[in-house]
Amino acid sequence: MILAIETATEICSTALVREGSVVAHRSVHERNIHSERLLTLIDEVITESAAARSALSAIAVSIGPGSFTGLRIGLSAAKGLAMALDVPIIAVPTLDGIAEAHRLALHPVDGACFCAMIDAKREESYFAFYSYSSDDFVRDSAYSITLRSSIVLDAASMNAVTVQPELSAAAVGLLASRRRSEYLLPDHATAEPLYLRDFVATLPKNKA
Repeated sequence: MILAIETATEICSTALVREGSVVAHRSVHERNIHSERLLTLIDEVITESAAARSALSAIAVSIGPGSFTGLRIGLSAAKGLAMALDVPIIAVPTLDGIAEAHRLALHPVDGACFCAMIDAKREESYFAFYSYSSDDFVRDSAYSITLRSSIVLDAASMNAVTVQPELSAAAVGLLASRRRSEYLLPDHATAEPLYLRDFVATLPKNKA
């Protein structure tokens, strides 16, 4: 059984996945509450499923790109649980998780193209392009960041869908279950957020 964590966006969610099915899921769509609610949501899905923590075989976590703070919160929780339970981390790129959420919600036809995007502020977005088969997807571009207007133009030229699904830990967990070997980390020390852009700290302005 896999415990999945998603904190890369404004949505904070957790899910338990067993043999390709979602056993329990909790999600809160509210800004800046990840640090307050994440551990509670984890406890809730475990309680709902009546599963023992010892039954967990891995911790899946969305590793970015996305909110710098959210990524650190989610990955810290994943590392702590993985080390305590002596289970591996399955690090799922957030854009892949969005592509999976799109697949689950709309069941795109073979060959359909989709552009996964995450707001990166400054009129930019993180993005990647995907194409679908009957039961999976292939990423057709690198994880990148650029002006949102440029992404939309490229997507239009490729006839790619740009309407974004709601991302949740359920999609992250299902993708981790199906493509475990692709995302499995060799050890906990290698778990690092995928930022794509350096963090820039700003100092408060001096008061007059």
